[in-house]
Amino acid sequence: MKKYCKKDYAVQVHILKAEKAGEWWKFTVNIISVYKQGESRIRRGDQFLWVRAKDVACKCPKIKPGKKYLLLGNDEDSPGQSGVVADKGSLVIQWRDTWARRLRKFQQREKKGKYNKGKGEKRKKRGTEHRCFE
Repeated sequence: MKKYCKKDYAVQVHILKAEKAGEWWKFTVNIISVYKQGESRIRRGDQFLWVRAKDVACKCPKIKPGKKYLLLGNDEDSPGQSGVVADKGSLVIQWRDTWARRLRKFQQREKKGKYNKGKGEKRKKRGTEHRCFE
Protein backbone atom coordinates (compact mmCIF):
# COMPACT_ATOMS: atom_id res chain seq x y z
CA MET A 1 0.00 0.00 0.00
CA LYS A 2 3.01 2.27 -0.39
CA LYS A 3 1.81 3.28 -3.85
CA TYR A 4 -0.62 6.06 -2.87
CA CYS A 5 1.85 8.91 -3.40
CA LYS A 6 3.04 7.68 -6.79
CA LYS A 7 -0.42 7.26 -8.32
CA ASP A 8 -2.59 9.91 -9.97
CA TYR A 9 -5.86 8.70 -8.53
CA ALA A 10 -7.20 6.69 -5.59
CA VAL A 11 -10.88 5.73 -5.49
CA GLN A 12 -13.19 3.28 -3.76
CA VAL A 13 -15.35 1.51 -6.33
CA HIS A 14 -18.19 -1.00 -6.26
CA ILE A 15 -18.18 -3.18 -9.39
CA LEU A 16 -21.73 -3.48 -10.73
CA LYS A 17 -21.30 -5.38 -14.01
CA ALA A 18 -18.80 -6.29 -16.71
CA GLU A 19 -19.06 -6.61 -20.48
CA LYS A 20 -16.56 -7.16 -23.27
CA ALA A 21 -16.13 -4.23 -25.67
CA GLY A 22 -13.67 -5.19 -28.41
CA GLU A 23 -10.15 -5.27 -27.00
CA TRP A 24 -11.39 -3.93 -23.68
CA TRP A 25 -13.58 -4.97 -20.78
CA LYS A 26 -16.01 -2.29 -19.69
CA PHE A 27 -16.97 -2.47 -16.02
CA THR A 28 -19.89 -0.43 -14.79
CA VAL A 29 -18.82 0.82 -11.38
CA ASN A 30 -20.19 3.02 -8.67
CA ILE A 31 -17.44 5.32 -7.43
CA ILE A 32 -18.15 5.56 -3.72
CA SER A 33 -15.28 7.83 -2.65
CA VAL A 34 -12.59 9.80 -4.46
CA TYR A 35 -9.49 10.16 -2.29
CA LYS A 36 -7.14 11.47 -4.96
CA GLN A 37 -7.50 12.49 -8.58
CA GLY A 38 -5.18 13.61 -11.32
CA GLU A 39 -5.93 15.48 -14.53
CA SER A 40 -9.04 13.42 -15.30
CA ARG A 41 -11.57 14.77 -12.83
CA ILE A 42 -13.14 11.65 -11.31
CA ARG A 43 -16.64 12.09 -9.93
CA ARG A 44 -18.62 9.95 -7.51
CA GLY A 45 -21.48 7.92 -8.92
CA ASP A 46 -21.85 5.45 -11.77
CA GLN A 47 -19.03 5.44 -14.31
CA PHE A 48 -17.09 3.04 -16.50
CA LEU A 49 -13.84 1.32 -15.62
CA TRP A 50 -11.88 0.17 -18.68
CA VAL A 51 -9.40 -2.72 -18.55
CA ARG A 52 -7.63 -4.22 -21.56
CA ALA A 53 -8.93 -7.72 -22.34
CA LYS A 54 -5.41 -9.19 -22.16
CA ASP A 55 -5.06 -7.84 -18.60
CA VAL A 56 -8.40 -9.33 -17.56
CA ALA A 57 -7.42 -12.67 -19.13
CA CYS A 58 -4.29 -12.91 -16.97
CA LYS A 59 -6.21 -11.54 -13.97
CA CYS A 60 -3.99 -8.45 -13.77
CA PRO A 61 -5.92 -6.80 -12.14
CA LYS A 62 -8.47 -9.29 -10.80
CA ILE A 63 -11.91 -7.65 -10.67
CA LYS A 64 -15.22 -9.32 -9.78
CA PRO A 65 -18.73 -7.83 -10.06
CA GLY A 66 -20.45 -7.35 -6.71
CA LYS A 67 -17.20 -6.57 -4.87
CA LYS A 68 -15.76 -3.27 -3.62
CA TYR A 69 -12.17 -2.29 -4.34
CA LEU A 70 -9.58 0.35 -3.68
CA LEU A 71 -8.32 1.38 -7.10
CA LEU A 72 -5.05 3.29 -7.47
CA GLY A 73 -3.75 4.18 -10.90
CA ASN A 74 -2.33 6.73 -13.27
CA ASP A 75 -4.20 8.91 -15.72
CA GLU A 76 -4.51 7.18 -19.05
CA ASP A 77 -6.87 7.84 -21.93
CA SER A 78 -9.89 5.58 -21.94
CA PRO A 79 -10.65 3.88 -25.26
CA GLY A 80 -12.72 6.63 -26.85
CA GLN A 81 -15.16 6.74 -23.95
CA SER A 82 -15.46 8.44 -20.61
CA GLY A 83 -14.32 6.69 -17.47
CA VAL A 84 -11.28 5.40 -15.63
CA VAL A 85 -8.62 3.05 -17.01
CA ALA A 86 -6.87 0.33 -14.98
CA ASP A 87 -3.86 -1.56 -16.31
CA LYS A 88 -1.04 -3.76 -15.04
CA GLY A 89 0.44 -0.73 -13.28
CA SER A 90 -2.79 -0.09 -11.39
CA LEU A 91 -3.37 -1.39 -7.92
CA VAL A 92 -6.74 -3.07 -7.37
CA ILE A 93 -7.28 -4.38 -3.85
CA GLN A 94 -10.47 -5.68 -2.30
CA TRP A 95 -11.83 -2.91 -0.06
CA ARG A 96 -11.44 -2.93 3.71
CA ASP A 97 -13.51 -0.51 5.77
CA THR A 98 -10.52 0.26 7.99
CA TRP A 99 -8.85 2.05 5.05
CA ALA A 100 -11.36 4.92 4.81
CA ARG A 101 -9.98 6.90 7.74
CA ARG A 102 -6.37 6.30 6.72
CA LEU A 103 -7.05 7.40 3.14
CA ARG A 104 -8.72 10.60 4.33
CA LYS A 105 -5.59 11.37 6.37
CA PHE A 106 -3.37 10.88 3.33
CA GLN A 107 -5.73 13.05 1.31
CA GLN A 108 -5.42 15.86 3.87
CA ARG A 109 -1.64 15.53 4.05
CA GLU A 110 -1.36 15.69 0.29
CA LYS A 111 -3.49 18.84 0.13
CA LYS A 112 -1.07 20.42 2.60
CA GLY A 113 1.85 19.53 0.31
CA LYS A 114 3.47 16.90 2.49
CA TYR A 115 3.87 14.37 -0.34
CA ASN A 116 5.67 14.72 -3.65
CA LYS A 117 4.57 12.39 -6.44
CA GLY A 118 7.51 10.60 -7.99
CA LYS A 119 10.03 11.82 -5.40
CA GLY A 120 10.06 8.63 -3.38
CA GLU A 121 7.75 7.17 -0.83
CA LYS A 122 8.62 9.44 2.04
CA ARG A 123 9.59 13.03 2.71
CA LYS A 124 11.26 14.45 5.78
CA LYS A 125 9.78 17.52 7.36
CA ARG A 126 11.07 19.12 10.55
CA GLY A 127 12.96 16.03 11.59
CA THR A 128 10.03 13.67 11.18
CA GLU A 129 9.45 11.13 8.50
CA HIS A 130 6.13 10.79 6.73
CA ARG A 131 5.50 7.46 5.07
CA CYS A 132 2.98 7.15 2.35
CA PHE A 133 0.15 4.67 2.96
CA GLU A 134 1.90 1.80 4.67
